Amino acid sequence: MRWVIVVQLTALPAWLALDRGQRRAVVASLEPVLSAHRDVQVRWIDTESFTADCSDLLIAETSELRTWNHLFEALRDSVLFATPYFRLERILTGIEDGYRDYESTAA
Repeated sequence: MRWVIVVQLTALPAWLALDRGQRRAVVASLEPVLSAHRDVQVRWIDTESFTADCSDLLIAETSELRTWNHLFEALRDSVLFATPYFRLERILTGIEDGYRDYESTAA
């Protein structure tokens, strides 16, 4: 079973005030956190030019929700949220092809 987690984030003025080199340094500082949780695949998506709901999406995929929880706790302890650079808007969690899993067990 594969879990997909979509985290909606909004960039705050502290992030927007950084120049692009400083932003890259902040992102690079997250690499040890992401590397420590290899069972979670993470993608970062920019949305600010397409919606007013949030500026960014973090899309994570994992087969183990506990690993996701540990990764997210570590991210919350990072400068990303501690400064804060982003506001957490919403977390949506689902099961990839969950209906197929249901159908295979219901048969």
